[in-house]
Amino acid sequence: MSLRNLISDAKYAKELQKQYVIGDSLEVFARYEKGLIESAIPNREKLYCPYKKCAKLLSHDEKEIAIKGKCPWCAGLLCARCRVPWHTGRDCQQFQKEEKDREDYLRVKLLAENRKWKNCPHCNSLVDKVDDGCVHITCWCKEEFCYACGETWSLSHWNCQTR
Repeated sequence: MSLRNLISDAKYAKELQKQYVIGDSLEVFARYEKGLIESAIPNREKLYCPYKKCAKLLSHDEKEIAIKGKCPWCAGLLCARCRVPWHTGRDCQQFQKEEKDREDYLRVKLLAENRKWKNCPHCNSLVDKVDDGCVHITCWCKEEFCYACGETWSLSHWNCQTR
């Protein structure tokens, strides 16, 4: 059964429900109808608009050559292969590598926040301190700084008030 036939049947069903379904049942029936249409589309062909304000169900046959598409509901450009907004200037392979790198970066950033790691003020590398260790840190780039406040280390800084 094609998507067009399903939509056509759905329009006919809407006319029937206006005549025979009352009140809250109408909303329940509409949700059931939407689920019925979604379940009729094979999972590998389901594609949802990647824009949060839209997120409508689209259909995409993976055998189709075209990967750049336009959502008929919100007119947003999308990549059917990556299932994301269109990645202008990058092919899918480049985009997916960049996306993986970005995800890895975000995981490390979250870990650093949870463990309260600091960035070196000179080279921006992440630095960890032993729990009961000194706040005087020497980064691999040879920058010396205070782990508590991030200021450049000096002989008079041994008594940092930020602790």
